[in-house]
Amino acid sequence: MSLWALILIAATAMPPLTDTQRTRLDTAVDDSARLDESALYPLIENALTWDEYDETGATVPGYDALLNDPAAKRGELYLIEGRFAGRARRYNLVRSGQWGDALSEWVLLVRDDPEQVAVVYFVDPDEKLTPPSTGSSVRVVARFFKVWADRDKDGQPSRYLTFVARSPSVAAADSTGPVIWFLPMTGLILALAVLYLYVRRLSRPRLNDSDHGRHPAGSAYDAMLSQDPAESLRRLAEQHDEP
Repeated sequence: MSLWALILIAATAMPPLTDTQRTRLDTAVDDSARLDESALYPLIENALTWDEYDETGATVPGYDALLNDPAAKRGELYLIEGRFAGRARRYNLVRSGQWGDALSEWVLLVRDDPEQVAVVYFVDPDEKLTPPSTGSSVRVVARFFKVWADRDKDGQPSRYLTFVARSPSVAAADSTGPVIWFLPMTGLILALAVLYLYVRRLSRPRLNDSDHGRHPAGSAYDAMLSQDPAESLRRLAEQHDEP
């Protein structure tokens, strides 16, 4: 093994692909509807050797370059950053092994304009991986597999970049905006409801003789009851101020 190869291994936390794994991976067929092929398994085997999440040695992918020439970057270690698109499932495999009999599939939105997604397959034999809420920020170190031909949610033919990984780093979806807007509105509605009930209580006719004739039917008093609570309070205050 050359000195440069040793330096590369030392700088990369994730174990590199072996020569045999690289040869098997090179048989991948791009733009095929078949995902479960022989070339997938060397990446699964390699991911099983990852002890912990580590971004050392991973680079940010050029998604257009991967789509245009996937063979040139196949098996490379990338740092994928995106938002969880709300799609997760268990993808059953033809071959089972130490990796179990299925992979956990997550779809990440990695670019908005033009829209681009990355489909990441996690080696998750114990099914411990829990999908995050839609919109959560996700970082994941993964090896590039192939361009997969499938159909989008509208049934149109699409090309998807696929990756194999071990575990993600997830941040909760940002819910600050909606909460800040919702809390003051709730408080305002409650305050108006209390004010309305208070006005209704003040304006309720008393059942004694002394009150008869003070507010005859059809008077401004009845009209006042149909106004909004703030206006009703103002008119009641004016009546109390009258001599």
